[in-house]
Amino acid sequence: MLDERKRLILNAVVQDYICSAEPVGSRTLVKRHRIGLSPATIRNEMADLEEMGFLEQPHTSAGRIPSHLGYRFYVNSLMGDFQFDPAELHALEQKLSDLESQPANFTRQLAKLLSSVTSYISLIAEPCDTAQEVRHIDIIPLTAGVASLIVVLSDGAVNHTTISVPSGLSSRQIKSLTAFINRRLQGIRLRDINPAMLNELRDEFSGNMKLIDDIMSFVQHMLLARDDQLIVDGAKNLLSQPEFKDINKFQDLLAALEQNDVILKLMQVNDSPDDLDIRIGAEIGLESFYDCSLVVATFTHRERKVFLGILGPARMHYAKTIGFLRRLRDYFD
Repeated sequence: MLDERKRLILNAVVQDYICSAEPVGSRTLVKRHRIGLSPATIRNEMADLEEMGFLEQPHTSAGRIPSHLGYRFYVNSLMGDFQFDPAELHALEQKLSDLESQPANFTRQLAKLLSSVTSYISLIAEPCDTAQEVRHIDIIPLTAGVASLIVVLSDGAVNHTTISVPSGLSSRQIKSLTAFINRRLQGIRLRDINPAMLNELRDEFSGNMKLIDDIMSFVQHMLLARDDQLIVDGAKNLLSQPEFKDINKFQDLLAALEQNDVILKLMQVNDSPDDLDIRIGAEIGLESFYDCSLVVATFTHRERKVFLGILGPARMHYAKTIGFLRRLRDYFD
Protein backbone atom coordinates (compact mmCIF):
# COMPACT_ATOMS: atom_id res chain seq x y z
CA MET A 1 0.00 0.00 0.00
CA LEU A 2 2.78 2.41 0.91
CA ASP A 3 6.17 2.58 -0.78
CA GLU A 4 9.35 2.62 1.28
CA ARG A 5 9.65 6.40 1.30
CA LYS A 6 6.13 6.92 2.63
CA ARG A 7 6.58 4.19 5.21
CA LEU A 8 9.76 5.87 6.43
CA ILE A 9 8.08 9.26 6.75
CA LEU A 10 4.92 7.92 8.41
CA ASN A 11 7.02 5.99 10.93
CA ALA A 12 9.00 9.12 11.77
CA VAL A 13 5.87 11.28 12.13
CA VAL A 14 4.20 8.76 14.47
CA GLN A 15 7.28 8.42 16.66
CA ASP A 16 7.79 12.18 16.88
CA TYR A 17 4.16 12.89 17.64
CA ILE A 18 4.02 10.20 20.34
CA CYS A 19 6.94 11.88 22.09
CA SER A 20 6.08 15.55 21.56
CA ALA A 21 2.28 15.76 21.13
CA GLU A 22 3.05 18.55 18.66
CA PRO A 23 2.31 18.52 14.90
CA VAL A 24 5.36 17.39 12.96
CA GLY A 25 6.74 19.44 10.07
CA SER A 26 9.10 18.52 7.26
CA ARG A 27 12.06 20.49 8.66
CA THR A 28 11.66 18.71 12.00
CA LEU A 29 11.89 15.34 10.28
CA VAL A 30 15.05 16.39 8.44
CA LYS A 31 16.70 17.47 11.70
CA ARG A 32 15.67 14.46 13.82
CA HIS A 33 15.82 11.59 11.34
CA ARG A 34 18.26 10.40 8.72
CA ILE A 35 15.70 10.26 5.96
CA GLY A 36 17.99 11.59 3.23
CA LEU A 37 15.26 13.70 1.60
CA SER A 38 14.84 17.45 1.21
CA PRO A 39 12.14 19.29 3.20
CA ALA A 40 10.27 19.95 -0.06
CA THR A 41 10.21 16.26 -0.97
CA ILE A 42 9.08 15.35 2.53
CA ARG A 43 6.27 17.95 2.35
CA ASN A 44 5.05 16.40 -0.89
CA GLU A 45 5.11 12.91 0.60
CA MET A 46 3.30 14.11 3.74
CA ALA A 47 0.63 15.73 1.56
CA ASP A 48 0.17 12.38 -0.21
CA LEU A 49 -0.08 10.58 3.12
CA GLU A 50 -2.69 13.10 4.23
CA GLU A 51 -4.69 12.55 1.05
CA MET A 52 -4.53 8.79 1.64
CA GLY A 53 -5.87 9.23 5.18
CA PHE A 54 -2.73 8.34 7.15
CA LEU A 55 -1.96 11.89 8.33
CA GLU A 56 -4.04 14.90 9.34
CA GLN A 57 -3.27 18.62 9.42
CA PRO A 58 -4.93 20.17 12.49
CA HIS A 59 -4.18 23.75 11.36
CA THR A 60 -3.47 25.24 7.94
CA SER A 61 0.10 26.31 8.69
CA ALA A 62 0.91 23.49 11.11
CA GLY A 63 2.67 20.21 10.53
CA ARG A 64 0.89 16.86 10.39
CA ILE A 65 -0.25 14.39 13.01
CA PRO A 66 -1.12 10.71 12.57
CA SER A 67 -4.74 9.77 11.94
CA HIS A 68 -6.25 6.66 13.50
CA LEU A 69 -5.57 4.91 10.20
CA GLY A 70 -1.95 6.05 10.46
CA TYR A 71 -1.64 4.61 13.96
CA ARG A 72 -3.20 1.34 12.78
CA PHE A 73 -0.70 1.03 9.92
CA TYR A 74 2.14 1.86 12.30
CA VAL A 75 1.08 -0.83 14.80
CA ASN A 76 0.50 -3.47 12.12
CA SER A 77 3.43 -2.80 9.79
CA LEU A 78 6.03 -0.37 11.13
CA MET A 79 6.41 -0.72 14.88
CA GLY A 80 9.43 -2.58 16.21
CA ASP A 81 9.88 -4.39 19.52
CA PHE A 82 10.54 -2.21 22.54
CA GLN A 83 13.90 -2.88 24.16
CA PHE A 84 13.56 -2.98 27.93
CA ASP A 85 16.45 -2.21 30.21
CA PRO A 86 17.48 -5.48 31.98
CA ALA A 87 17.47 -3.73 35.36
CA GLU A 88 13.96 -2.41 34.66
CA LEU A 89 12.74 -5.90 33.80
CA HIS A 90 14.30 -7.37 36.94
CA ALA A 91 12.63 -4.71 39.09
CA LEU A 92 9.29 -5.41 37.40
CA GLU A 93 9.52 -9.16 38.01
CA GLN A 94 10.42 -8.51 41.65
CA LYS A 95 7.30 -6.36 42.04
CA LEU A 96 5.17 -9.05 40.42
CA SER A 97 6.64 -11.66 42.75
CA ASP A 98 5.77 -9.45 45.72
CA LEU A 99 2.19 -9.14 44.46
CA GLU A 100 1.88 -12.92 44.20
CA SER A 101 2.61 -13.17 47.92
CA GLN A 102 -0.44 -10.97 48.67
CA PRO A 103 -3.32 -12.89 47.01
CA ALA A 104 -6.02 -10.93 48.87
CA ASN A 105 -4.96 -7.64 47.24
CA PHE A 106 -3.38 -9.05 44.08
CA THR A 107 -5.75 -7.63 41.46
CA ARG A 108 -5.98 -4.14 42.91
CA GLN A 109 -2.22 -3.88 43.43
CA LEU A 110 -1.57 -5.18 39.92
CA ALA A 111 -3.83 -2.43 38.55
CA LYS A 112 -1.83 0.17 40.48
CA LEU A 113 1.43 -1.25 39.16
CA LEU A 114 0.16 -1.17 35.57
CA SER A 115 -1.01 2.43 35.72
CA SER A 116 2.26 3.45 37.36
CA VAL A 117 4.48 1.76 34.78
CA THR A 118 2.54 2.90 31.70
CA SER A 119 1.26 6.30 32.96
CA TYR A 120 -2.11 5.39 31.44
CA ILE A 121 -5.33 3.88 32.81
CA SER A 122 -5.21 0.22 33.80
CA LEU A 123 -8.28 -2.00 33.54
CA ILE A 124 -8.49 -5.50 34.99
CA ALA A 125 -11.58 -7.63 34.35
CA GLU A 126 -12.17 -10.97 36.05
CA PRO A 127 -15.28 -12.55 34.53
CA CYS A 128 -17.45 -14.70 36.73
CA ASP A 129 -16.63 -18.31 35.98
CA THR A 130 -20.01 -20.04 36.15
CA ALA A 131 -18.52 -23.07 34.41
CA GLN A 132 -16.96 -24.09 37.73
CA GLU A 133 -18.29 -27.44 38.94
CA VAL A 134 -19.31 -28.62 42.37
CA ARG A 135 -16.47 -30.87 43.49
CA HIS A 136 -17.72 -31.89 46.94
CA ILE A 137 -20.35 -30.98 49.53
CA ASP A 138 -20.02 -31.80 53.21
CA ILE A 139 -22.36 -31.33 56.19
CA ILE A 140 -20.59 -31.25 59.55
CA PRO A 141 -22.70 -31.18 62.78
CA LEU A 142 -21.63 -28.39 65.14
CA THR A 143 -24.14 -28.22 67.97
CA ALA A 144 -27.67 -29.43 68.49
CA GLY A 145 -29.73 -28.34 65.49
CA VAL A 146 -26.81 -26.59 63.77
CA ALA A 147 -24.35 -27.83 61.12
CA SER A 148 -21.69 -26.39 58.84
CA LEU A 149 -22.35 -26.70 55.11
CA ILE A 150 -19.14 -26.76 53.05
CA VAL A 151 -19.13 -26.58 49.25
CA VAL A 152 -15.85 -27.04 47.33
CA LEU A 153 -15.69 -26.02 43.66
CA SER A 154 -13.44 -27.28 40.89
CA ASP A 155 -11.23 -24.18 41.06
CA GLY A 156 -10.45 -25.01 44.70
CA ALA A 157 -12.69 -22.29 46.16
CA VAL A 158 -14.19 -23.32 49.51
CA ASN A 159 -17.55 -21.82 50.49
CA HIS A 160 -19.22 -22.43 53.83
CA THR A 161 -22.20 -21.39 55.90
CA THR A 162 -24.20 -22.66 58.87
CA ILE A 163 -27.57 -24.35 58.40
CA SER A 164 -30.27 -25.61 60.73
CA VAL A 165 -30.80 -29.36 60.93
CA PRO A 166 -33.83 -31.07 62.43
CA SER A 167 -33.39 -32.08 66.06
CA GLY A 168 -32.84 -35.78 66.47
CA LEU A 169 -31.18 -36.20 63.07
CA SER A 170 -28.50 -38.85 63.59
CA SER A 171 -24.95 -38.80 62.27
CA ARG A 172 -25.85 -41.71 59.99
CA GLN A 173 -28.78 -39.77 58.53
CA ILE A 174 -26.59 -36.70 57.97
CA LYS A 175 -24.00 -38.90 56.27
CA SER A 176 -26.72 -40.42 54.09
CA LEU A 177 -28.02 -36.93 53.18
CA THR A 178 -24.49 -35.79 52.32
CA ALA A 179 -24.00 -38.80 50.04
CA PHE A 180 -27.34 -38.12 48.34
CA ILE A 181 -26.50 -34.45 47.69
CA ASN A 182 -23.04 -35.32 46.32
CA ARG A 183 -24.48 -37.96 43.98
CA ARG A 184 -26.85 -35.38 42.53
CA LEU A 185 -24.61 -32.29 42.43
CA GLN A 186 -21.04 -33.53 42.10
CA GLY A 187 -19.69 -32.43 38.68
CA ILE A 188 -22.63 -30.11 38.01
CA ARG A 189 -21.68 -26.63 36.75
CA LEU A 190 -22.87 -23.66 38.77
CA ARG A 191 -24.66 -22.24 35.73
CA ASP A 192 -26.75 -25.42 35.47
CA ILE A 193 -28.08 -25.27 39.03
CA ASN A 194 -31.62 -23.90 38.78
CA PRO A 195 -35.12 -24.21 40.33
CA ALA A 196 -35.94 -27.16 38.07
CA MET A 197 -33.03 -29.11 39.58
CA LEU A 198 -34.25 -28.18 43.07
CA ASN A 199 -37.68 -29.62 42.24
CA GLU A 200 -36.08 -32.83 40.98
CA LEU A 201 -34.13 -33.21 44.22
CA ARG A 202 -37.24 -32.59 46.28
CA ASP A 203 -39.07 -35.30 44.34
CA GLU A 204 -36.26 -37.80 44.92
CA PHE A 205 -35.56 -36.97 48.57
CA SER A 206 -37.72 -38.56 51.23
CA GLY A 207 -36.32 -36.63 54.19
CA ASN A 208 -36.63 -33.06 55.50
CA MET A 209 -37.47 -30.74 52.59
CA LYS A 210 -36.34 -27.58 54.36
CA LEU A 211 -32.86 -29.00 54.66
CA ILE A 212 -32.70 -29.63 50.92
CA ASP A 213 -34.05 -26.12 50.28
CA ASP A 214 -31.40 -24.55 52.54
CA ILE A 215 -28.58 -26.42 50.81
CA MET A 216 -29.76 -25.52 47.31
CA SER A 217 -30.38 -21.89 48.32
CA PHE A 218 -26.78 -21.58 49.48
CA VAL A 219 -25.41 -23.10 46.28
CA GLN A 220 -27.51 -20.70 44.21
CA HIS A 221 -26.34 -17.80 46.40
CA MET A 222 -22.75 -18.77 45.55
CA LEU A 223 -23.62 -18.44 41.87
CA LEU A 224 -25.07 -14.95 42.36
CA ALA A 225 -22.12 -13.88 44.53
CA ARG A 226 -19.54 -14.74 41.85
CA ASP A 227 -20.00 -11.45 39.99
CA ASP A 228 -17.78 -10.15 37.23
CA GLN A 229 -15.16 -7.85 38.72
CA LEU A 230 -13.69 -4.73 37.13
CA ILE A 231 -10.88 -2.71 38.65
CA VAL A 232 -9.83 0.66 37.19
CA ASP A 233 -6.75 2.58 38.28
CA GLY A 234 -4.82 5.63 37.12
CA ALA A 235 -7.62 7.68 35.54
CA LYS A 236 -5.90 10.85 36.71
CA ASN A 237 -2.91 9.94 34.53
CA LEU A 238 -4.78 11.11 31.44
CA LEU A 239 -5.05 14.62 32.86
CA SER A 240 -1.37 15.04 32.03
CA GLN A 241 -2.04 14.17 28.38
CA PRO A 242 -2.72 17.19 26.09
CA GLU A 243 -5.65 15.37 24.48
CA PHE A 244 -7.59 15.52 27.75
CA LYS A 245 -6.97 19.09 28.83
CA ASP A 246 -10.61 19.68 27.88
CA ILE A 247 -12.30 18.92 31.20
CA ASN A 248 -15.59 18.01 29.51
CA LYS A 249 -13.86 15.35 27.42
CA PHE A 250 -12.16 13.99 30.53
CA GLN A 251 -15.45 13.91 32.46
CA ASP A 252 -17.10 11.99 29.62
CA LEU A 253 -14.30 9.44 29.78
CA LEU A 254 -14.68 9.10 33.57
CA ALA A 255 -18.44 8.64 33.22
CA ALA A 256 -17.85 5.85 30.67
CA LEU A 257 -15.40 4.11 33.02
CA GLU A 258 -18.16 3.92 35.64
CA GLN A 259 -20.29 1.76 33.33
CA ASN A 260 -18.92 -1.55 34.57
CA ASP A 261 -21.07 -3.76 32.34
CA VAL A 262 -20.09 -1.80 29.22
CA ILE A 263 -16.36 -1.85 30.04
CA LEU A 264 -16.44 -5.55 30.90
CA LYS A 265 -17.92 -6.30 27.48
CA LEU A 266 -15.33 -4.11 25.76
CA MET A 267 -12.54 -5.98 27.52
CA GLN A 268 -13.83 -9.34 26.27
CA VAL A 269 -14.55 -8.50 22.62
CA ASN A 270 -11.61 -10.51 21.32
CA ASP A 271 -11.02 -13.55 23.50
CA SER A 272 -7.84 -14.67 21.76
CA PRO A 273 -5.00 -16.15 23.84
CA ASP A 274 -2.55 -15.90 20.94
CA ASP A 275 -1.82 -12.18 20.90
CA LEU A 276 -2.96 -8.85 22.23
CA ASP A 277 -6.16 -7.12 21.20
CA ILE A 278 -5.25 -3.59 20.06
CA ARG A 279 -8.10 -1.18 19.28
CA ILE A 280 -7.67 2.42 18.15
CA GLY A 281 -10.29 5.15 18.28
CA ALA A 282 -13.61 4.08 16.78
CA GLU A 283 -12.47 0.42 16.86
CA ILE A 284 -13.07 0.44 20.62
CA GLY A 285 -16.78 0.93 20.04
CA LEU A 286 -17.46 3.63 22.64
CA GLU A 287 -17.86 7.28 21.67
CA SER A 288 -16.24 8.57 24.89
CA PHE A 289 -13.09 6.61 23.99
CA TYR A 290 -12.80 7.94 20.43
CA ASP A 291 -9.52 9.73 21.18
CA CYS A 292 -8.11 6.67 22.97
CA SER A 293 -6.47 3.35 22.25
CA LEU A 294 -7.12 0.18 24.22
CA VAL A 295 -4.70 -2.75 24.46
CA VAL A 296 -5.96 -5.93 26.13
CA ALA A 297 -4.06 -9.08 27.09
CA THR A 298 -5.66 -12.30 28.27
CA PHE A 299 -3.96 -14.56 30.79
CA THR A 300 -4.78 -17.09 33.49
CA HIS A 301 -4.08 -16.48 37.17
CA ARG A 302 -4.89 -19.08 39.83
CA GLU A 303 -7.05 -20.98 37.31
CA ARG A 304 -9.13 -17.88 36.51
CA LYS A 305 -9.15 -16.05 33.20
CA VAL A 306 -8.18 -12.40 33.56
CA PHE A 307 -8.45 -9.61 30.96
CA LEU A 308 -5.83 -6.94 31.52
CA GLY A 309 -6.10 -3.69 29.59
CA ILE A 310 -4.32 -0.38 29.15
CA LEU A 311 -6.39 2.62 28.06
CA GLY A 312 -4.46 5.65 26.87
CA PRO A 313 -4.60 8.39 24.25
CA ALA A 314 -4.53 7.37 20.59
CA ARG A 315 -1.05 8.94 20.77
CA MET A 316 -0.04 6.01 22.94
CA HIS A 317 3.52 4.72 23.24
CA TYR A 318 2.42 1.51 21.51
CA ALA A 319 5.73 -0.33 21.44
CA LYS A 320 6.37 0.08 25.16
CA THR A 321 2.77 -0.63 26.21
CA ILE A 322 2.47 -3.71 24.01
CA GLY A 323 5.91 -4.96 25.03
CA PHE A 324 5.06 -4.53 28.69
CA LEU A 325 1.76 -6.42 28.42
CA ARG A 326 3.43 -9.26 26.54
CA ARG A 327 6.09 -9.54 29.24
CA LEU A 328 3.39 -9.53 31.88
CA ARG A 329 1.34 -12.20 30.12
CA ASP A 330 4.42 -14.40 29.67
CA TYR A 331 5.21 -14.02 33.36
CA PHE A 332 1.82 -15.37 34.45
CA ASP A 333 1.39 -17.97 31.72
